[in-house]
Amino acid sequence: RTPPYLAACWLPTTLNIPTMFALALLLLSIVVATGHAAPVQQSLPSKSPSSSQPIFTKNELDEHNHVWKVMNKACFNKWSGTMQVFRMDKDTNSPIYNDNDEELLNFRLCAKAKTKDTGTWTVWNLQRKGDEFIIPLRRLPLSSKPSQLKVGFLPGCVLRIPGNYKQVPRAVVELGYWGNVRRTVVLEYQTRDKQKHMGLKDVSLVMQRPVPWYKRIFFVGNTTVPRDIEILPREAASNLEDVIKRNRARKPIKIERVQLQSMQRVVTTKADLTEDDKRGATEVLESLFQRLGNNNVCAANSSSYNVLLPNELLACFPKELLGKSSSSSATKTFILAHEWKHFGWQILQALVIDFDAASGEANTATMYSYK
Repeated sequence: RTPPYLAACWLPTTLNIPTMFALALLLLSIVVATGHAAPVQQSLPSKSPSSSQPIFTKNELDEHNHVWKVMNKACFNKWSGTMQVFRMDKDTNSPIYNDNDEELLNFRLCAKAKTKDTGTWTVWNLQRKGDEFIIPLRRLPLSSKPSQLKVGFLPGCVLRIPGNYKQVPRAVVELGYWGNVRRTVVLEYQTRDKQKHMGLKDVSLVMQRPVPWYKRIFFVGNTTVPRDIEILPREAASNLEDVIKRNRARKPIKIERVQLQSMQRVVTTKADLTEDDKRGATEVLESLFQRLGNNNVCAANSSSYNVLLPNELLACFPKELLGKSSSSSATKTFILAHEWKHFGWQILQALVIDFDAASGEANTATMYSYK
């Protein structure tokens, strides 16, 4: 079975099929920018008319460098875990797992930088036991206007989304948190009925652990560690009511927003949060919990899937990007939230992505942090 994210590969298409397949795996891992961030004066390509290099605005260049910074801090490592692909039931808003769930593989990854601008991303056991793919990485994309936007948030969140989902036959939305556990969700939306509808096709869920420093020298990619496959439990170990109760009283401590068409980033820390900022952040959290709490009550009439995924990953995403159920909504919103520890404090982060439903353009990516 072909993974859903292969269809949206943004890399050159003049390569042979095996190489293209390998390069496309980059999309699963949501890595785009590689190499060390350089000063603007050294990174801007020549503006000569004869130059074939893409030219980026300062905001765009800053964002490419920022994504690389996040990758360098959180993603470049050796990882071991597994990946599961499933569909969603529209009537119950619950996952429908495939028949081959018993065949989950030990999906392994080694990501590293080679120079300030390049690196490699090597994966094993993605589709079948023993397969290996090496993907070259670039800090800067090959086009100044790529169809996919890549954004990063410290300490370890990276995402890849279409700049305009109406301009692609398959829209892939990839959201991932990297830390003591990697949690990445890949959503593929596919057009049908002569592009009148674009509904969710399936979901890919990746969960991995970083390999401990004392084991990295002995890391073997083409192998299987059964314990690492178990990072993705077969049954949800967490109770949704407990998760909501534990997090409902949290207060916002930081808001970081990126205007996706201009790549302008605004960071507001706790000391600078206004009453409107706090009210808005609280409403985001309440909306998330309300969606999750009412998921089973009005699932068939809901325009979104709202689900508690393994390892307490909270997710809300539209059932359709185009179609009857999406016509009444002014925006298309994706939310992915999880908890993590920071200097002994338990922090909740909620990543919110908004698209304009009329134009299909990506509007904003906002990271809300609560304590």
